[in-house]
Amino acid sequence: MVHRGKQRSLPEILIELREDDPEFKQAISAQSFRAGQIVADPEQLGFNLYTLMKGRVQLIREGPNGRRLAIATLGPGSMFGEGALLGAVDPCVKAVALTDCILWAVPQPQAQSLALRYPVLSWGLLQTVGLRLAQVENRMEEVAYKRLPERLAGLLLELANGGRAIRGTSHQALADMLGTYRETISAILRSFKDEGLVELGYRKIELRDVQGLRLAAGVLY
Repeated sequence: MVHRGKQRSLPEILIELREDDPEFKQAISAQSFRAGQIVADPEQLGFNLYTLMKGRVQLIREGPNGRRLAIATLGPGSMFGEGALLGAVDPCVKAVALTDCILWAVPQPQAQSLALRYPVLSWGLLQTVGLRLAQVENRMEEVAYKRLPERLAGLLLELANGGRAIRGTSHQALADMLGTYRETISAILRSFKDEGLVELGYRKIELRDVQGLRLAAGVLY
């Protein structure tokens, strides 16, 4: 039974549902992925409803010229694979692990019946779609008004989430998020390093001067 009280995260709610409902437990397939691995290809996104229980995932769109663009960056509690409920799928979009992560997957037939029984599943998907829309709008505004170094500085601050280090995120992943080339991102990061703003390592970026990055990003507070 789901108890009322303080607001809990979607993963916490789903863990409780798994304990209370044998059918829900049987439908779930728990999967682990390392950073950089493909979580789901377009076909899988159309057949499975995914819940991100731990870690971060990017939804990547690949163009006909091989260019990659991250259309969404998702954290714990996010749901994707709406094709399992809506029947529509984008053949150019796949999901890639941005960090080590754990997901729960529910196949289409069970996903549809469980979503009718537990509205929290549809609510969780709607919340994620809203987040994705907000991210797209923010990116469009940044493209319109900010230069690439400013956007990269702001992205580094966002990924650090108040901390001093970004782990498991490659230069290619940063390029995908900003809709540019890996070589361009690497060049800007080297300039940031020369300015003392960051320190670079393998799949690790240490923020050495947070205030300097804020200034570079055009953040005035």
